[in-house]
Amino acid sequence: MVRKHRSLVRFLSVTLMAGLAVLQVMAQAVVPPALLGSFLPPGYITSAGQTSDAAIVKVLANTKLKLGFSYDIAAKPQAIAGIKTLVLVLGASNKGLGAAGLSLEQDMERVKSLIAEAKKQGAKIIAMHTGGTARRGEASNHVIALCVPLSDAVIVVEGGNTDGFFTGLCEKAGVPLIEAASIAEAGSVLKSLVAQQ
Repeated sequence: MVRKHRSLVRFLSVTLMAGLAVLQVMAQAVVPPALLGSFLPPGYITSAGQTSDAAIVKVLANTKLKLGFSYDIAAKPQAIAGIKTLVLVLGASNKGLGAAGLSLEQDMERVKSLIAEAKKQGAKIIAMHTGGTARRGEASNHVIALCVPLSDAVIVVEGGNTDGFFTGLCEKAGVPLIEAASIAEAGSVLKSLVAQQ
């Protein structure tokens, strides 16, 4: 009986490990092969809409994933001189806008100038939305609609795309969309896009 129990435990352990390996492969497989390592360092992370999610992405990218990207939640065009990858974390926050002393319109002008500067110097743009449906109101949709068509890749946590809003924007603009199951997985996707030094 004990031997049978051990065999069953061993079988379940192996099956669980195999299942986790399959899930890991599936999670990695959502990234189009052509995009892997196609974004060059140095990189810069900023917000579009003053969302605090930008700080979360910064910690994930730099502390956990060691990407070494520069960061300023309200970066201006001169700050991104010489960068090769601009990461825009999307989401309008009234609290964040108030703290920065900006209206949404003013922040959108800042973001437009950042995108124009990035394009001018040949940098690529990754747009990220990690906030899920809780961070998707009319103001955030305005930010998303501005940035997504001008990006080279979009990473979104699945919960933020339940209505297909990102899917529609990306399909119309021909921008690759990568959906992640969690913020941590979105970070792993980001790392997979960046060429390793």
